[in-house]
Amino acid sequence: MRFFNYFMILSVALIFTGKMNGQTVTYTDAESLFSDEQKKVLDKAETFIKKGDKLIKDANAIDAKNEKKKKKEKKYEKKTWEAKKFRIDAEKNYLKAYQDAITVYSEIVASSDYFDAADERKAHSLNDAAQEALTESESKMSNYDKMAGDDGALKKLSSSSLNTAINSARNLKEDALEKEKEALDIILSQGLKREAVLKDQEAWETAQEINTIASYQNYVDEFPRGKYVSDARQMIQRLQDEEKKRKEFEEGNYIFMVQIAASKVALSQGKLASIYKNTKDIQKVKAEDYFKYRVGNFKNYAEAANFRDQLWKKGVPDAFVVVFDKSGNQIEVLENMKH
Repeated sequence: MRFFNYFMILSVALIFTGKMNGQTVTYTDAESLFSDEQKKVLDKAETFIKKGDKLIKDANAIDAKNEKKKKKEKKYEKKTWEAKKFRIDAEKNYLKAYQDAITVYSEIVASSDYFDAADERKAHSLNDAAQEALTESESKMSNYDKMAGDDGALKKLSSSSLNTAINSARNLKEDALEKEKEALDIILSQGLKREAVLKDQEAWETAQEINTIASYQNYVDEFPRGKYVSDARQMIQRLQDEEKKRKEFEEGNYIFMVQIAASKVALSQGKLASIYKNTKDIQKVKAEDYFKYRVGNFKNYAEAANFRDQLWKKGVPDAFVVVFDKSGNQIEVLENMKH
């Protein structure tokens, strides 16, 4: 059991040797976000990292010097009390470095201009979580910080318990830094998102201006997840339907007539004659509780509209063009029928 404890102490010590060495709290990918003053703060934070590294190196040297004494645990703890002090002081320097860096990153998170509201909420949430992790890291070492100036306490202090606290504190600091980096990445992405939205908008406006099946399809192909994909597909369907109806129209599948009157009661021959002299040419149908009276049989809208205009001049102001499909069903007069 004692051998196992010694093994754990040695293992943890080896893990800490250089765990922070070479580490940086400056997120260089986000350097474009830093002000000159913030860069100075981060540079200073790096000096705390170096101080911490130096203390760890000194602690490791003391531990190595007393390696043979590990078989006698109490004696080993007394001889390495200064190494424990160095490790505690190293953590204070690391904590200061992380605190300074995260203070800078928090300022950036709070003052940045966000294009996406959801991204802003996420960045602030990450920042809050980073602050909490850093506070918890400090709490993990608080009891040991009090021992740093007490040689007697350090001689009695278990290296294993100290190393466990240090490991936990460091993991929390690193987690805090990773969360801040993620928040900064979100801020860096805002410009790209803004540019993407502008391109999407411009492409949609171009598609609308051209207003063809091809232009809307080009938009969908270029921006498959664009804001207006649903609208573009609706326009494609609409134009395809209109194209189909236009072709049917060109193939002579429609009949155009001019309606001259409508009444809920049947009109007398005299009344009809006062509207249109050639009453024998008038077609009477009953539809939707109305008697409707129509004349003419034209191949296209232009001919029917010309006849309607003549009736207007002859005093039939209610005349208007109606259109029927081959089955005799009245349908809406479409714009493309008028050309």
